[in-house]
Amino acid sequence: MKAKPDIRNVVVQSYLREPPAGEQGAILDCSLGVNQFGTSPMVLEAARDYDWSKAWLYPAHTYKELKGKICKFWADYAKLTIEQVQVSHGASAILDGLNRIFIGPGSKLLGYSPQFADYVGWVEACGGKYDSILLVPEEKFEFGVERLLARISEEHCLVYVDNPNNPTGQLIKLEEIEEIAKQAGKKDVFVVVDEAYGDYVGREHSALRLMNEHSNLAVVRSFSKGFGLAGLRLGYGVFSPELSGYYRKIDIPFSVSMVSCDLAGAALLDQGFIHDCCKTIEREKQKLTVGLRRKGYLVSETCEACPIFVLGCKSKDTDLMESLLERGILTVSGMDFRNLGSNYVRVNTPPSAQEFLGRL
Repeated sequence: MKAKPDIRNVVVQSYLREPPAGEQGAILDCSLGVNQFGTSPMVLEAARDYDWSKAWLYPAHTYKELKGKICKFWADYAKLTIEQVQVSHGASAILDGLNRIFIGPGSKLLGYSPQFADYVGWVEACGGKYDSILLVPEEKFEFGVERLLARISEEHCLVYVDNPNNPTGQLIKLEEIEEIAKQAGKKDVFVVVDEAYGDYVGREHSALRLMNEHSNLAVVRSFSKGFGLAGLRLGYGVFSPELSGYYRKIDIPFSVSMVSCDLAGAALLDQGFIHDCCKTIEREKQKLTVGLRRKGYLVSETCEACPIFVLGCKSKDTDLMESLLERGILTVSGMDFRNLGSNYVRVNTPPSAQEFLGRL
């Protein structure tokens, strides 16, 4: 088979796997990063009233209507134009498109570990090299911007920042993102800020507020997390006009369905839903992390409004995912992230902290 050598050499690290068999309700699922509270009632109402007679049509290939709604959604925080916004079937598809623009054999990308594991694999599948700053358990995997700034060089084509970080759920300050963009800009390096979990922490923290000041900045967002639309597969990126022009050259036409566009538009109108989710997550996550620390577990640096965090135990011989699964709690193994081991897991905070703690 004449597959590219880079593909043959890639070692896939991904937390996507078949869930364990068992009776429904027997497993407390704290694994994938879905919104544990479902989706907005306004989206469900729009779905009930949806005009399915349009199903025979292709969606408008420019997605102008949805892009306009996204611009309006951000109007109080960032002055965006429709030409800057690109949509696709999930934030992952946007990231893949950026890789096709920037990453080739020998390209170097700078990030920090642990990060979104699948993205690292995609970079290497393109022939790129992932260069990273290691976040250390002694500091609860806290991000240090100075270490990253010191490593940015002309050899890098991209700096990748997921904010909030996946898997720790910690939030990087907006002023630190700006420092990264400034330092990278001096060396002709582009910065990609992956804000898949950004809807949990408020628009005031988004790097979209910096978009029109830094032409080397790209921001990627998702409807899968805070908006609770993971099953519809929809994400968007906001780029400079120049990068948008390049993206249109590699974009796949009709990659987003009309249903996804229309229901995403309804989701944008219901900020009350996300606000209520964040308040509950913050309350339950605080209860959960306090309870886990009392039981001797290690908890990463994390933002309480973001549902995910890294949980660990001191013994490196422990398979924490299996240990928790024996108690009916499904998590993501630390082995699925670079710079974590089997004694760590990623947890997506459940609606009830007490149910999690009670199973321990």
